[in-house]
Amino acid sequence: LASVTAAAAAELGLPRSDQGVRRAVLARIASADRGGGPSGLPAGALARRYEQFHAESEVLIPAVRGALSQREVPLPTLGSLVDRSQALTASHLRNTLEETEWLPAAARRLGAVAASAFGAGFGGSVWALVEAGRAREILAEWSRAYAEEYPHRQAHARFFAMESPPPGACSVV
Repeated sequence: LASVTAAAAAELGLPRSDQGVRRAVLARIASADRGGGPSGLPAGALARRYEQFHAESEVLIPAVRGALSQREVPLPTLGSLVDRSQALTASHLRNTLEETEWLPAAARRLGAVAASAFGAGFGGSVWALVEAGRAREILAEWSRAYAEEYPHRQAHARFFAMESPPPGACSVV
């Protein structure tokens, strides 16, 4: 998808993030997006996936990178961008579970700056970014809320906090 987006942007003389590029790529994939093909995907699935890819790769990630590069990170902006990414994953990729949709929302309600599911889909993990001084409190509340909401899954859940990145994860580019 990245190469298709780059080719359309070059052909149109527009930045890859431009909505004209998005529309051009969607028009190109429309004929293959009628459903019932060898992939077994329903009609519209390719368009939904491309919409998510374009928003994530060309709009949200550059905006998060911009927010993180500021001297004072605008935390509400960061939270909103991550919320949008999580929402698109659920609505467009449709590869989340009830729990991996519930957990980020619960973390945000409890005071997390940002939270999102990650992994290969249909399972995976959830992260939450919280103020260091509230990390233990939010972690305990989050774990307790999960156990109440999903008592049958709680035995398999692991909640933990990291206060600084481990060796090797030293910067975000």
